[in-house]
Amino acid sequence: MLNALNTDNSPFNEQQIASLQSSLGALDPAQSMWLSGYLAGQLSAGGALPAQATPAAAPAGQALTILYGSETGNGETVAEALAARFEAAGQPAELQSLDGFRPAALKKLEHAVFVMSTHGEGDPPEEALDFFEFLDSDRAPKLDKLSYRVLALGDSSYAQFCEAGRRLDERLQALGAKPFGPRVDCDVDYDSPAETWGTEVLEHARETLGGGEAAAQPANAAHLHLVQAEPAPWTRLQPFSSETLRVQKITANASEKDVHHIELSLEDSGIRYEPGDALGVWAPNDPELVAEILDGLSIDPATKVTAGEREVTVAEALTEHHEITRLAEATVRGLASAGGQDTLAEEYEALDDAGQRAFIERRQLADLVAAYPFQLNAQALVDQLRPLASRSYSIASSQALVDEEVHLTVATLASDAIGTERRGVASQFLNHRVGEGGQVRVFLEPNRRFRLPENPETPIVMIGAGTGVAPYRAFLQELEARGTNPDAWLIFGNPHLRTDFLYQREFLKWRADGLLNRIDAAWSRDQAEKRYVQHIVAEQAERLDEWLARGAHVYLCGALQMGEAVTSAIADALVESRGLDAEAAAAAVANLRREKRLLKDLY
Repeated sequence: MLNALNTDNSPFNEQQIASLQSSLGALDPAQSMWLSGYLAGQLSAGGALPAQATPAAAPAGQALTILYGSETGNGETVAEALAARFEAAGQPAELQSLDGFRPAALKKLEHAVFVMSTHGEGDPPEEALDFFEFLDSDRAPKLDKLSYRVLALGDSSYAQFCEAGRRLDERLQALGAKPFGPRVDCDVDYDSPAETWGTEVLEHARETLGGGEAAAQPANAAHLHLVQAEPAPWTRLQPFSSETLRVQKITANASEKDVHHIELSLEDSGIRYEPGDALGVWAPNDPELVAEILDGLSIDPATKVTAGEREVTVAEALTEHHEITRLAEATVRGLASAGGQDTLAEEYEALDDAGQRAFIERRQLADLVAAYPFQLNAQALVDQLRPLASRSYSIASSQALVDEEVHLTVATLASDAIGTERRGVASQFLNHRVGEGGQVRVFLEPNRRFRLPENPETPIVMIGAGTGVAPYRAFLQELEARGTNPDAWLIFGNPHLRTDFLYQREFLKWRADGLLNRIDAAWSRDQAEKRYVQHIVAEQAERLDEWLARGAHVYLCGALQMGEAVTSAIADALVESRGLDAEAAAAAVANLRREKRLLKDLY
């Protein structure tokens, strides 16, 4: 493209050629390909190219407020994309996280939309807790003037699917607000319904609020704006193919856990991450597991099926496009109905909520096929399965130290509900299938709510269990690269000292070098009574309070249940150290969260 600009018949003058060469030379290959397609599409359609990427000023009109509550970043991404569409259309809109939104200001809003994620067992995201508390309190105002709409994000493999979005929608209506469209509940494949919802919101804003025209910018101008804002174009829908550089087991052979350290190349990707971010991974299902399922159902792997908008073989559908290792309530009920399996339906419905949840969590599709004789053809099988979702892993490295690499700490998920060991799709792929030199499709998932303190002298307390130690390796690598040395305290838990001390050599070296002031470890199975990280928090109540008094930031990373137990232990520690009652201690913990000094990365 650049050489063509130097030909004698070029329509550009020398100054324009120099400017274009400078601009185009800064693009990476993916950006160049996208821009090339964009220009070709504009010209082939006979449309005029926009004079500039930044949209023209919008005509006068009321602004729509876009509010979001996000835990892993998906809700934030959807909200930002909607704001970009409004900007490209010249339609006024204001984007704001509920983390920074004053709940009392809600009574002043007349037009708003909410993008709300659900976290854990039906809970709102951390950044939306104060907002929900306000809405549920006696202080919540009447909202008769508010016209709104909700997009709820969730995961149907959890019992309380999109619960936070549902609660928000119902509470707003109870306070008098009027929805201008139905709530949309999105599963893990949220892209298409979120885009449709966004289109409807934009059309409603044009019709009722005034402002920009549909023709103010080409349809893909929002995409152009986002590409310019983000140097690396790799996304969930457009992942980067990364080479696997290293796969190393970091638990001993005698360990009950199978944890590996994974190193991936980001060379030529342009991806820049920060400690605290996560990496999204697309992993295909194991072909051997797919063959077992199809053989159990007597389905020819070459049978053609429709999977979404694709026509593929059923083997490819199960390998590349659908979930077979993670069940959902709708999957179990749908398979029972479509496959004529009354026994499965009766056994499942006879369970209470906790029993149904355990049934789903401990089984995979192959377990159901082995235990219940389904009568399913290939298409009926595919129609009952959810789309395959990406998996997320906390990044275990600092780019300041490892450059164009990214490191992960991956525990192989395993279950044996019917006596046959099953493994998780991504953990099995990364730890045992891809191998060094293999390719992994990845994308960055920024986590702006889990960062090192801005002040390099602020003390940090890092609490994690199992692979929850991953971001703390990244934190300490970052501090080492920066040459800064705040007080740092690691509280880590795993079953056994001898077999499960992840990154032991590195953490002990940082302790010896003074980068870590203190390490406390809870080895849960090394004594008669189980000992967890929350027990260390209780034992070290006075020390923890002293660190908090010096402004320490406290980080929690690991399983959701661990995070809840540690949060309770912190409140109990404040009761002991400060002589507070339970209510005052809970308020103090909530204040730590509001001050962004209690930060969580839980799953």
